[in-house]
Amino acid sequence: MFSSQTFQIISAVIPSFAIALAGFWLGRMDTGRELNQKSLSNLVYYFLVPSLIYSSTHKRAFDPGEFSLIFVSALAMILLMTPLALLVKRAAGVRQNGFLLPVIFMNTGNISLPIALLMFGNEGLSKSIIFHLANIFVLYTAGVFLASGRTDLKQFLKIPALYAMFAGIAVASLKMPEALQPALYFLEKLTDILGYGAIPLLILNLGYSMSETRLDTVKAGIMGGTMRLFLGPLLGLGLVLLWRAIGWLPTDPSLNPLTLLGFRTSEAIIILNASMPGPVMAYLLNVKYDNCPQQAAAMVAFGTLGGIITIPLVLHLITLLIMKPG
Repeated sequence: MFSSQTFQIISAVIPSFAIALAGFWLGRMDTGRELNQKSLSNLVYYFLVPSLIYSSTHKRAFDPGEFSLIFVSALAMILLMTPLALLVKRAAGVRQNGFLLPVIFMNTGNISLPIALLMFGNEGLSKSIIFHLANIFVLYTAGVFLASGRTDLKQFLKIPALYAMFAGIAVASLKMPEALQPALYFLEKLTDILGYGAIPLLILNLGYSMSETRLDTVKAGIMGGTMRLFLGPLLGLGLVLLWRAIGWLPTDPSLNPLTLLGFRTSEAIIILNASMPGPVMAYLLNVKYDNCPQQAAAMVAFGTLGGIITIPLVLHLITLLIMKPG
């Protein structure tokens, strides 16, 4: 029989991959590509994900220390993976820099957000959103530069999720005038409803994108996907131990239990996101700039499939090493 922890892990992971499988099946059946994936992506990108981010951030007080911890951790993970991605690129004999994107960056949206919510509640979701924003911040700046050869800061300033986060922080941190309360209440209910649709559509879109993977890119897919899945959690754990060593993540058992639980949840979110496969957005950027999109699709696909095995293992280690009481 499964233990309660094992059942919790399985129940958090399986729904995400089941929806991705449904998206993959839909992509295989849709041989004429009648589904307008761009329209679906725009709906998620411009409305549903910003609603989810606002809905998650405005309900809790903004903590600058927590924000900086998770944001810096995401940036550190990207920096640590970059030289390793260069080694994979050289081993694969690929010249285009777009090859690096699915190894350097993490799928902090499609997969980690629903798992963070199911495993660690709204607290985990809010912290995972901070990690996600840091990840897409670099993806839309340095990532665009790698794929296109130029930095397009205008594209970054057009990210709706960025403004949704600022709006949520403002509402959570500032005392709003009484006259605005009815409008804020309406906005809260609206974003709650729209936010519910973000996660399933994100995962469905991931599965649909995976359906275009080609067999001649298997080598690149296995190399990049494997490095992303196995080195990511090791680097994430190393980062957490480093933050503990320098005192950024305190471990003093005399601290308030809720405060201590908050720090442990931050550690869990750092390791969880570090363990993610490459993001679909890396593939979409490579498609946009025609920079080895087939290899990118293969790495995302193989990484996601491998995640069915590795992500539950990582979650099990998190429950044992990080979230274990006492």
